[in-house]
Amino acid sequence: MIGKSTIVWIAVSCAASGILYQTSYKAQEQERELNRLNRAIVTEQEAIQVLKAEWAYLNDPTRLEKLSAEHLLLQATGAAQIARLSDLPEKDPNQPPPYTPIPGRKPGSRAPDVIERAPMPKPVPPAPSRRQPEGPVILAKYGATR
Repeated sequence: MIGKSTIVWIAVSCAASGILYQTSYKAQEQERELNRLNRAIVTEQEAIQVLKAEWAYLNDPTRLEKLSAEHLLLQATGAAQIARLSDLPEKDPNQPPPYTPIPGRKPGSRAPDVIERAPMPKPVPPAPSRRQPEGPVILAKYGATR
């Protein structure tokens, strides 16, 4: 009876050591993965800092003012350009709102019942190749040779 219990205890200790080895191996693998992810996070944070610095440079008001003066034809607003709502003419409430004219149509004319569309261009077939194949060409589909 002592021999059988010894074999059982040896088997249990072997199983426990195998499970312990496997668990420690998985823990080391997880630690390596965690270190890799931490390095990736630090790299991304550095990239974010660079992008924030670039964004701050690109949105610098003095730089934007210089670029707008250089490339746009904008000028300071003059006093004559500022108006009050009381300066607007009174609107007749019975008059319908003005319509935006459609290019090519007279104002006040009816919309056409059928919209004419431009004809679609015909597709141009590719030019035939003038290069002749070298040697015999087997047309497998038809069982012929050329």
